[in-house]
Order: sequence, then structure tokens, then C-alpha cells
Amino acid sequence: MSLLLRRALLAQERNTFPRLSPDGQRIVFIRTDDAGQELWLRANDGSEHQLAAHHGEMITDLRWTADGSVLLYRCTERGRESWRLTGMRMGSLERIRLPASGPVAEYWLAHHDSAVVVYTSRGDLIRADLADRDAQPVVIAKNPGYHRWLVDGQARPRGGTRLTEDGSAHVLLGDDLDSARSVLKLEVEEVIDLSIQGFSRDGERLFLLTSYGAATRRLIAIDSSSAAVHTVYEHAQLDIESYPIAGEGVWFDPRTGEPDVCTVMDQRLHYHALSPEMATAVRPLAATPHDSAVIIDRSADDRTWLIVYVRDNGPISYHAFDPASGKSEPLFDNRPDLAGHRLPKLEDFHYVAGDGRPLSGYLMRPLDCDGPLPTVVMVHGGPAGRDLWRFYADAQYLASLGYLSLHINYRGSRGFGIDFRQSGNGEWGGRMQEDLYDAVSVAISRGLVDGDRVAFLGASYGGYAALLGSTARPDLVRCAIAISAPCDLVSFVQKPPPYWQPLSILLRRQISQLSDGRQLNDQELARRSPIHTLSKSSSPILLAHGIRDPRVPEAEVDRFVAKAQAMGVPVRYLRFADEGHHVKSNANRAVLFRAIEEFLEAHLAIR
Repeated sequence: MSLLLRRALLAQERNTFPRLSPDGQRIVFIRTDDAGQELWLRANDGSEHQLAAHHGEMITDLRWTADGSVLLYRCTERGRESWRLTGMRMGSLERIRLPASGPVAEYWLAHHDSAVVVYTSRGDLIRADLADRDAQPVVIAKNPGYHRWLVDGQARPRGGTRLTEDGSAHVLLGDDLDSARSVLKLEVEEVIDLSIQGFSRDGERLFLLTSYGAATRRLIAIDSSSAAVHTVYEHAQLDIESYPIAGEGVWFDPRTGEPDVCTVMDQRLHYHALSPEMATAVRPLAATPHDSAVIIDRSADDRTWLIVYVRDNGPISYHAFDPASGKSEPLFDNRPDLAGHRLPKLEDFHYVAGDGRPLSGYLMRPLDCDGPLPTVVMVHGGPAGRDLWRFYADAQYLASLGYLSLHINYRGSRGFGIDFRQSGNGEWGGRMQEDLYDAVSVAISRGLVDGDRVAFLGASYGGYAALLGSTARPDLVRCAIAISAPCDLVSFVQKPPPYWQPLSILLRRQISQLSDGRQLNDQELARRSPIHTLSKSSSPILLAHGIRDPRVPEAEVDRFVAKAQAMGVPVRYLRFADEGHHVKSNANRAVLFRAIEEFLEAHLAIR
């Protein structure tokens, strides 16, 4: 592998999260280099210039005001999850710093009044007039105990969601917050996939994504007056979802504010238009064997769309798309340094788990190689995340070194209906883990995988699964690489970290309550915890952890490492002082993957 290709695969995506200006003439996007993240603007003539540098920080949630005069976004120190709201006047490039007493979790812009922004800080709602430079933001509503606020297109508070002691939640609506009434009650298992999509332009309907009363995650509308629930779109087997860069699988007509297209995903993305006009517009975007076209943004007059072509063996490409003609014009790539390189593709992987449940995922084998091959099982996080048909830079890097990778949507993964997701409840270290072992066994039987050279790699829940494979099945998992990994389910269930407190009841049920309602006791949870299954026979382990991680306490990982070292288990521990739950900086990723390469070479020994 050339040095240039190595650097390109290890670096973060260079150009990401573009957003189209309301007039369709400009695109703002995030550019990442070795120094960190920057905000850039691309004009209609193709020229680009930097708007702001946020080195050592992360940027997210870019939005234009209705007239395109102001750009707002959130940023935070890399690894932290304490977001502040900032912005920029596009004419003068004057920075706007919106004061807050705490992290800004959400913000809303008025559909027509481009001068108004409403945001949450310490749970209260704050209103700022961006047109008046001397006006001070004011608190317009104290939080009456909401977990999330509901704010309409006029930037008016209309209610919120409230969690109850048993873990269920109510959606409350009312023009007078003091008299807001419950219009929907969600059971504990329905809370996790609730997503507020916003109000209709007249404020009379609230659109939600939810599994409430359904077998899949669907789009519903709630009448704010009568509380009547209407299904806008529902797929029989699959949840509404999309690629993370494009939202959650619902798009709204920017002229009317009405939903007009939804997407679902099995092995590939599928569009479902909600009007005949949209059916014609999205027809050119149907997935092909080479790419999936995904809508990112739409201009205010809906004449220009920003789309991205997702590929599995090359950089994704952003295009300007004309929905009337179906023609697209290339703009730029997310990883321009990868253009022209020959890279392997993903292959569909289907199998049946040991208990008879059909499962799916993907595999990637090195170019021009036949099995059986040394293999890395790349376990996705969540666990209610999922693997998608897309470009995996980490898997491409491993393929360049000669490793096949497996990407499994084990039970509990999202996207495949509520029964499939809930079948993972109480199965941390149980059937979810067995699904991974079964995938390896099937791949061995098909001549794809060398059963003597298998590693597990993952972050967050994926890191937990990798560690458990090392400690519970060292006969199969010959080494494990775990990033930001929970190590002790007993302590997690008894005393979740503060980050998880709002949803602690739901998380406890996911971890410790089986499908028949029985609760796992501490001894059973210990048998599913890497720190308690650790033994002298555990296979070698590489751990990486960001000191700023709010989700997995540093002390928990330190304790695991100390115990492993005392037992004589081969363990290497990388601690990153400037990272959080994920390793983000290019410099740290280079350190991490150099260690991964050396670790795999030592313990899987490609011959």
C-alpha cells in the first residue's frame, strides 16, 4: 500500500455535511484536515473560501436562516459533548455568539422570520433576535419537566415530551404550556426510536417518526386540536431510515412543508414517494449496483437539490440535481485523495443464526484474493445501530493489509422492524453475541474465513462485543480491538454514567430484561461482562479510550486493563487525552491504526 493511500484511508473525510443555501446558489460544508475542522463556503461559480476555523473542535447541525443571511451551527471541543450555538452573518462574516448557561441541545429557526432563533439551554427555551445586534436573548419558557421541547415554524413553544418514572413517555401539545395535554403515550420500548420531525406550516399537525402501535418505525401526523393520529407512511417490514448524512428518511417539500418522500433500507436504500410528482422526481435516484443517490438538501423553490452518490469502493460525490430534468452536476468529493484508486467492493452476506433467525450483513475481501482469509469482524455500535452499504475506510485499510472483514447486522440492529430490534433486549452477551460467532462459523464453512485467524474489532457496544469475544471465546476470537468499550454490565445497570441517566430505565431493560420478562441477576450479568469473564486464557487485547468520553468512564477501562495485566493477559492500552467516545483527529487515528496493524500482524500472522 502506498503512503498516499494509507494517509487517505486513515484520515477523516475531508469534505462533509454540506448544506444548500435557500436560493440554491451556495453550499456551506465542513472541511477536516490535520489541524481540525473548518467551515467552508462554495459559491455557484465553484470558488471556495474558508468561513471559520475550529481547530481542536467539532462542528455539527449547520442551518441557514430563511433568507440565507445567517448561518447557524453548533460546535464543541473535540471529544466533549457540550455543544454551544454560534453563527455567522454571511454578508459581513461577522461571528454571532449566542449566550447560554449550559449546553445547547437543540435549536429552531422560524420558517419565514429569518431573524428569530430559539434554543434550549439547561432545559429552558431562549429566543434571540438576530436582526437586532443590541438585543439580548431572553428566556421565553422555563422547562416544566420536558425531556424534549416541541417548537413550531413560527418559533413558538407548543409542548414537549416528558419521561415518566417507569420509562414511558408522553407527547404533550398545547398553545398554553400550562394546559398542554398528552396526545400520545409511548411505552418504554417505543421511546428509543421517537424522532420529532416538526409541525406543518399552519401548526395544526405534528409529524413524528415512531414505532407507536406499529410493527415498524413509521411516519405519523398528530392533529394538534383533536389529537387524532394519522399514518402518513408505513412499510410492512422495514423501518423508515436513511444514511446519517441525509437525516432520518423523511423529506418535506420546502414550498408547502408537507412530507413528500420516505426511504427504507434492507441491503440497499429504497425511495417511496408520497405524491405522483415526487415519484417522477426520485426515479433517477434509484440505487444501482455501483451507487446509491441520497437527497441531502433542497432549495426554497425546490428547483435545486443537493444529492450525494454513496459508493462502497470509492469516495462519495456531492452533486447539484435538477428534479425537473433528472440531471445532476458534480460538485466535489468527500475524500478527493482516493479518486482513481482501485479498491474492493462490499458483498452481501446472508446466513441463518443458530436459533433459526435469518440475518444479513456484508463482507469485504482484499482485492484479487480467495479464501480462506484472516478476518476481522467489525462490530457496529449502538447496539441499535446498523451496518449500511457504504464506504468503510477502516475496512478498506484492513483489506489493503490482506484481511477480510465481516459486517453483521445482528439482532437488535435498527432498520428491520420493531420485533428484530427488540429481539436484542436482554441479549447483550447472549444471542446478539452468538449471532457474531454464528456468522464466523458460516463464513468458515463457506471457505471465506480462516478459523484460526479471526479478530473482533469495534467501538462502544462493538468494543464491548470484541472484549467479550476475547474473554469468553478465545478459541474463536484470537485477538480483540476495543475502542471506548463498556467492560462491566453489572455496574452499568446498577449505576449508569450521568450521560445515560435520562434513558437509564430503557437501557437497563435492554441489557437485563429478557423477552419473556425475566430479569437477569447480577451473577448472570457478570457472566456477560468482559471484566468478570477475563481469565489467564483470554486472547490478546488492544484497547483505546478517549479521556473525555462521557459515556464510558475512564476508570472502568483502567480497572479492566489493570486486571488483565495482573493475570498476564497480553494487553496494550492507548489513552487519548484529547478524544471522547470516538477517535476523531487524523493524528490520533494514525497512531491507533498503526497500533492495530502491528497488533494484527503479531496475533493473526498473515502468511
